[in-house]
Amino acid sequence: MISYNPVKGVNLPRHKRGTEVKKVSTFPQGTTASLLAALADLQFALNDSGRIAAVASESALARELSRDTLIGQPWLELVSESDRKIAADCLQLAIAQADIAQTMDVRLSIVTDQEPVPLSCWVCSNSKDNTVHIACLDLRSESNLRQQLVNAQRTLEQDYWSNRRLEARYRRMLEMVAEGFIVVDDLSGRVLEANGTATTLLELEEGALVGRIFPVGLDAEGVRALTELQRESRSTTGIVQGKLTTGTGETLNAGITCLRQGNETRLLIRLSETSDKTQREGMGDVSFQSAPDGILITDSAGVVIAANNAYLEMAGIQDIEQAAGRRADRWLGRSIVDLDVLMGNIQPDRPLQLFSSVLRTEFGTRIDIELSAVQIERQDQLSVLMFIRDVGRRIYADHTTDVHLPRSIEQITGRVGRVPLKQLVRESTDVIEALCIEAALKLTQDNRAAAAELLGLSRQSLYTKLRRFDIGDSEDTVA
Repeated sequence: MISYNPVKGVNLPRHKRGTEVKKVSTFPQGTTASLLAALADLQFALNDSGRIAAVASESALARELSRDTLIGQPWLELVSESDRKIAADCLQLAIAQADIAQTMDVRLSIVTDQEPVPLSCWVCSNSKDNTVHIACLDLRSESNLRQQLVNAQRTLEQDYWSNRRLEARYRRMLEMVAEGFIVVDDLSGRVLEANGTATTLLELEEGALVGRIFPVGLDAEGVRALTELQRESRSTTGIVQGKLTTGTGETLNAGITCLRQGNETRLLIRLSETSDKTQREGMGDVSFQSAPDGILITDSAGVVIAANNAYLEMAGIQDIEQAAGRRADRWLGRSIVDLDVLMGNIQPDRPLQLFSSVLRTEFGTRIDIELSAVQIERQDQLSVLMFIRDVGRRIYADHTTDVHLPRSIEQITGRVGRVPLKQLVRESTDVIEALCIEAALKLTQDNRAAAAELLGLSRQSLYTKLRRFDIGDSEDTVA
């Protein structure tokens, strides 16, 4: 029975043991040996006790070997612990079946201060002198290639899932926008992507656009206009804009840009309703545009559908196209909170009246406004109709008094929405303090010394507060 001892090496049968290490100075000579030396990166010759008797290498691995330290070492002790059982079984099998080569893949610690070297080994024992010859191929390049393949596969998987998430976000955003978007392959003319709004504007069935040759849903004049816009977009890097006519005679605004990616060319088409149609559907009356106060129509989510000239002028917007399809909180309120509060308080049977807020114009200025809103049904959908009035001059007129503070709690609460809470709290404290001082002066018949004692203040502190709140005359001498 052949066994392996980590200290003594391979235990051979007693009749095969030698009393001393037999030195094998050279490897077998001849054509086969020369061919083997040319093919193998590393060769070992083991004596009958399993120790290394000779080492030969004709590859780059030879520069890394310390042959003197390897000679005489048990070969199995160089094998990594995880591969040691495989190597011992293979070595025993090679000794038991002399002159028959055995193969194994192991890792050897043959280079100092480096990771074990992966090797593919052929093991064969010589029955004449009881030596074992091992020919090895260096697998480091193959291992590196294998690792690179694994890394490349992992990167591809990460890119795949990243692209899937990006595509999901892209499709979700495409369906959220209020305008119609169509992506057309310029070579075949087929629609690659289209959102639901584009299908609605072209009055087609849901899902009827993707895969079809575009244009579809347009009349003859609209097809000619689209062809001209496409031709113009191919020769410029900007957005080409025009108007298209649908099969039902409706007019749509169109913007087309050409996007080239490698050998592919895509046409990105944006469709939206014209301002005339939007305004006609919004009010259906000339008074909509001639109203002196601003009128704004949004959907239930706060996205602008229509606006009259007074609102556009107040907000500094040049054209309704700049506002349609965008949330109204771009202009209304100090932040999105105002619009959310407004929308949350509007009910079909409960209109919102005299809501104080701020209008942020396109010029960067702020206008104090008073807003009333009501929920209406428009094209079987709920919309919000807002009436907006500039109250800036009225607010300033109310505050042109000698006392700059509000004179009551009602005035303070009326400023909610126009003034930050911190300022309102500070003003409330000042109002209460001023009212208490006035009451103390009234009780003491304008005796300031008695009023100061009544309020628990020093006379100097009372005079300071009188000057601060502009109560009484300007006298500031201490009586």
